[in-house]
Amino acid sequence: MAGSPDDPFTLAFVGYADPAASERAAAYEDRVLPLLDDHGARLLYRGRRVADADPSLPLEVHLIWFPHRRAFDAYIGDERRLALIDEFGEVFTHKHAVELETVTGPG
Repeated sequence: MAGSPDDPFTLAFVGYADPAASERAAAYEDRVLPLLDDHGARLLYRGRRVADADPSLPLEVHLIWFPHRRAFDAYIGDERRLALIDEFGEVFTHKHAVELETVTGPG
């Protein structure tokens, strides 16, 4: 990840799930995303694949703002988050996390 450890940053998360695991994946996210608040982070956007879309497309897409790297590290290492991973298992077949750089439009 680029930038100073003290700089805020935005992360895009894209998670893929088999149709059979979609409800479990959504339930996991319902429980884990509220933990962001405890680390000073904000969920800017959460979207889910429409019901009749190709199931090979991502199930969930998130944009998350973190105030600094320590907040990200604290969220990743949060014991409650790790317990939810143990409880739900791996709900995504594939996932990407991409740090974003703001790009302004033309003009």
